[in-house]
Amino acid sequence: MSRVQRDLPSGTVTFLFSDVEGSTRLLEELGAERYSMALAEHRRLIREVCARFGGTEVDTQGDAFFVAFPTAPGAVDAARAISGGLASGPIRVRMGLHTGTPLVTDEGYVGADVHRAARIAASGYGGQVLVSVSTAGLVDLELRDLGEHRFKDLAAPERVFQVDDGEYPPLRSLRNVWLPVPATPFLGRELELQKVFELLVREDIRLLTLTGPGGTGKTRLALQAAAEASDNYPDGIWWVPLASLRDAALLLSAVAQALEVKEQPGRELNETLTTELVGKRALVLLDNAEHLLPDAAEQIARLVATSGPTLLVTSRERLRLQAEQLYPVPTLAEQDGIELFLDRARALEPAFEANGSVGQLCARLDNLPLALELAAARTMLFSPAQLLERLSQRLDLLKGGRDADPRQLTLRATIEWSYGLLAPEEQRLFRCLSVFAGGCTYEAAEGVCGADPDILQSLLDKSLLRRRDSTFGSRYWMLETIREYSAERLEDAGDASALRRRHAEWCCELAERLITLPGHSPALGSDTEEGFARLQDERDNVQSALAWAWSNGEDELGLRLGVGCSQLWIGRAGFYDAVAWLELATPRIPLAPRRVQLQALKVAGLTAFHVVADTEQADRYWARAHAIAEQLGETDEIAWIERRRAAVIWERGDLDMALLLAERGLTQSHASGNRLREAQWLHGLGEVLRDLGRFEEAERALLEADVIIRQIGGREEFIAANTHSLGDLALDRGDLATASSVYRQSLDQLRGRSPQILVVCLAGIASVFAERKRDETAATIWGAVCAAEETLGFRMVAAERRRYESRLARLEGTPAWAAGRDLTLEEALALLPSP
Repeated sequence: MSRVQRDLPSGTVTFLFSDVEGSTRLLEELGAERYSMALAEHRRLIREVCARFGGTEVDTQGDAFFVAFPTAPGAVDAARAISGGLASGPIRVRMGLHTGTPLVTDEGYVGADVHRAARIAASGYGGQVLVSVSTAGLVDLELRDLGEHRFKDLAAPERVFQVDDGEYPPLRSLRNVWLPVPATPFLGRELELQKVFELLVREDIRLLTLTGPGGTGKTRLALQAAAEASDNYPDGIWWVPLASLRDAALLLSAVAQALEVKEQPGRELNETLTTELVGKRALVLLDNAEHLLPDAAEQIARLVATSGPTLLVTSRERLRLQAEQLYPVPTLAEQDGIELFLDRARALEPAFEANGSVGQLCARLDNLPLALELAAARTMLFSPAQLLERLSQRLDLLKGGRDADPRQLTLRATIEWSYGLLAPEEQRLFRCLSVFAGGCTYEAAEGVCGADPDILQSLLDKSLLRRRDSTFGSRYWMLETIREYSAERLEDAGDASALRRRHAEWCCELAERLITLPGHSPALGSDTEEGFARLQDERDNVQSALAWAWSNGEDELGLRLGVGCSQLWIGRAGFYDAVAWLELATPRIPLAPRRVQLQALKVAGLTAFHVVADTEQADRYWARAHAIAEQLGETDEIAWIERRRAAVIWERGDLDMALLLAERGLTQSHASGNRLREAQWLHGLGEVLRDLGRFEEAERALLEADVIIRQIGGREEFIAANTHSLGDLALDRGDLATASSVYRQSLDQLRGRSPQILVVCLAGIASVFAERKRDETAATIWGAVCAAEETLGFRMVAAERRRYESRLARLEGTPAWAAGRDLTLEEALALLPSP
């Protein structure tokens, strides 16, 4: 169990890390009971001694301690006392001390000093007390100089001292490791580091390639993983930088130079290297190989063919060798990204404080390590919120320091390096794919961009494109920083307008193919559900296409696209999308061709009626649609519109007229043999009869509608809505048991697909609770319903609301109602007792 003490020493602080050596062996030797007693005594002693010498316990992990002291002499005296106190017992601890000036935050200490103290402790043995040179300089003791050592954090070598004269094996520091000293400490990525480490120590893997786009942190992860695996490579670890090479033929020479292997006259360099490395347990890190491919792959294959070293390669593109094991390096996890940004920002301004903008900024930068480091460098000038406002300039705004690799001086330079390595056809497809927002399927890439499988695969191999699985197969996407650059190149090439039109047309065709137009759907079932899910996958593309159509005068395309998406929006809680389309579409509808106008007006009416709950506006849209349908002689469209306008009459409360229209529509639909329309009119008739108080007739009509819609394989939303109307009928009759049961049946039929029906069913159940005087439960559920309407962006029609408000309005404003507003619909459902 870990615990963090908040009242921590600040300024110059000396850290003490301790750990029990051979805990597993001790457990076996002593047995569980004796070991537990010994461990408890060890903990008691450490805590008592550290407190006596002014130490503050920062953290504990298992049997390890992390303690901070305000003075170095106090820390050393405590370490000596702990070592002496445990000398007669079975437990031996190793301890490491280091002095620095760490930053103290709400989460504890931050900075490289913590990691340095931990590494020093880990290099020792049981009973040994080690101190860094910074601690040694602050104590008046004769210490044993153990020389300079480099640890697995890869910082510069550190002179280490031992407090007593005891004899111990050589420190567990890096030996025969020739890796560069990174400019900054390694942060986060614990999972990725562990995975790469596990691959490096596998005997069956001789070639491991870390791939990813520029700035993902491939080099830093490779260096750290190599250091962590150093115990498995006693014959040496070498770093061979390749970025400066311009000829793949020089790769083996670069390896030989790094390993200090001299070329021999009359002998192939490959042979010389093989002779030098054969049988050795060594690791060679070839860093930044992408620009030397494919020729470099042949050189690397020669090294792999020997029984020599393991090769660890970083590259934006895979090598495509049979022996190659790939590890695609992901961008940082959310918390790791924030930690990296804060660490780099605090290196410039120690008092830098995190706020909500930091997380947003990191997410907008794809949690790409290079982007985060460059953004942190700008915090001397801009706050995180100001950087967020300027992210449209990210490719040039975020710039590194004077010592940065020229390839990574800006985000633009990083991506340009990769773009410049592409063949012309690869560059064309890379530019074209920027039109997709949120990624695309292969079929979409083929249809819009003329993608070829080999070229698409090549962009994946070069880490400019990524792949993820979805319900409908693979989707291909770009990091937003890369997509922004790609879009710029598309504009520069002069192809943007044509490609964006093709993209918008593809979205429109997809929507029209997957979703049948309103009024034209017979008994659609599972195919429609799949269509909804498929179209939902393309939501970002649809929104991008709509925005382009509206802003580029492609109004007909924008209207058609909205019509195609309307059933998804209205039936699957895309209410904000529907309203946004309605506002932009309304002034454009009169200018469109008549058939496009007709469908757009029908959808505008549906949105006004079901989402906005403005029935008069809905009727105005449908009246215009009715006139166009008559001009076109579209009898089916006229019938659909008349049924919708009859619902407006019902909503107004003109029940006699609504009854007349329902009976007439039912007669016509029965005569025409259109069974779906017959069921729809029966449903409407049942609701009118119910509101007229003619309950038996209403029940017969609703039950007959249920029979027909099930016979023709109707959609579950219609069945659930009709069942909900039966629940309202039982509620109006005062049959509360039946009402509660039928509302639950509607919920079961719904399977969570239509939030509108879910809302009205919960409102009905809340009404039942209110009628039974269970006001607290009723108020809580009603509060969740009211909040859901606001959150989802719709309002139930007035006729339904009046029924529920007559029973529930008195509960609004109560504590239970307020608590209910904090619940999701799923949480409100969980409040319902089992049937």
